[in-house]
Amino acid sequence: MRLCYRHNCRFGTRTMIDSHIHLDADQYADVGGLIKRARDVGVKGVVAPGISPASNRRMLELAAQHPDFVHPALGFHPERFELTDADLEMTLAMVRAHRRKICAIGEVGLPWYGAVGRRADVQQRARTILARFAELALELDLALILHCPHRTAGDALSIIKAAKVRRAVFHWHKSDQAITRAILDAGYFISLTPEVVYRDRDQALARIVPLDQMMVETDGPWPYSGPFEDKPTEPNFIPQVISAIARIRVTAVETVAQAIATNAQALFGLALEERTVCK
Repeated sequence: MRLCYRHNCRFGTRTMIDSHIHLDADQYADVGGLIKRARDVGVKGVVAPGISPASNRRMLELAAQHPDFVHPALGFHPERFELTDADLEMTLAMVRAHRRKICAIGEVGLPWYGAVGRRADVQQRARTILARFAELALELDLALILHCPHRTAGDALSIIKAAKVRRAVFHWHKSDQAITRAILDAGYFISLTPEVVYRDRDQALARIVPLDQMMVETDGPWPYSGPFEDKPTEPNFIPQVISAIARIRVTAVETVAQAIATNAQALFGLALEERTVCK
């Protein structure tokens, strides 16, 4: 048994995963370096969602280059208003064509931000598109990665429940307690970001979400405050996220890490390796 003396040894044999990071961002030109830094703290993989046909192709390329670390999802981001109906059909076709290479459909969902995103016609089109992805997720038995901030989470929940979607994660969840409870009652997952380390809203969410329905993510390259101020967002933030959740829930770090690794396997069908036992 190989011994380890790294600072993160309290995570024991459990592995960690960043369940949402946009690896096609310009900030991640050195993916190899990012992976090394992630592995150094016990993060064994990432789920990398696409947001457009071009982004989806990049996710597949990165997964081919780093098959033991990058787990791709193919998506159609609801806030990318420049995407056309042709782009939508291309994305749907890509999901079908690459079913065996991907772990989820996403990032998909409903828009919220800005004047355009809240227009009635834009919202209606987005609901129609999400329903198509929900139907495809059921047909292909894939998880959905959902972007549906604030009150749009309730609409997204209604759509995926109507489609009988089996597995979904509400990424960077920001809705009220009633909608949160409804999501949990439906058996879906909710994801927490590095904001849980320093923000009251996210710490309250960490107390509500059961460990067996919780995921963690960075949503990189999105920047954060608190201890992450002025630091490039990378998967190596994840141990601090898990430690914060453990502290909030008065639970062992190992217990939280193990639960979230198990959730990643159940949600995305990932076969994650365990870390070397530390002494």
